[in-house]
Amino acid sequence: MCGAGACWCARADAIFDVPGLHVLDVEGDSDDRLIVTAESDQIQTGCPSCGVVAASHGRRPRMLRDVPCLGRVTMVRWLKRMWRCREPACPVRVFSETHDIAPPRAVLTGRAVRWATDALAHDDTTVSALARHLGMDWHTGWNAIKIEAKARTNNPQRLSGVKALGVDEHIVRHEALLFRMEVGDLRRFAVVAVG
Repeated sequence: MCGAGACWCARADAIFDVPGLHVLDVEGDSDDRLIVTAESDQIQTGCPSCGVVAASHGRRPRMLRDVPCLGRVTMVRWLKRMWRCREPACPVRVFSETHDIAPPRAVLTGRAVRWATDALAHDDTTVSALARHLGMDWHTGWNAIKIEAKARTNNPQRLSGVKALGVDEHIVRHEALLFRMEVGDLRRFAVVAVG
């Protein structure tokens, strides 16, 4: 910890950079992944159903995949606070805290999804490569990334300032050359087979 009596390390929190979550520990695991353990500073909340101030009901670890760090797959072990409603007539008994780091039932942090979508938009990469960097299956990665990608492509503001659309003629010429080579090879094989 940063100092005597400090609950969290301000330096580690600054590097982690998730407001409201504090780093408790960073360690490597047997699969060479980086595991960042974090918890929130939330000490009080109301029941989402009746609004009565809830009682703490412990914490439950939730594993999330985060942006790779130091060339390693990075996991966040979020010690998610659980709450118990004190109102006997309320239908809600126990509920968990929410945080912007990830929506309920997500496997990737929000910033990991944004990082992967940015990489697809601006870098020469594939979903398979991104899934490897995140330490997950292609389908799991794409299921998370495609929601963000669709939201971005559906935003009409993304085209503001665009005056003309064009084609990279270098790529078109390269593809045409490859096509001609393949078709030429097919014709040559056909002549050999017939003759």
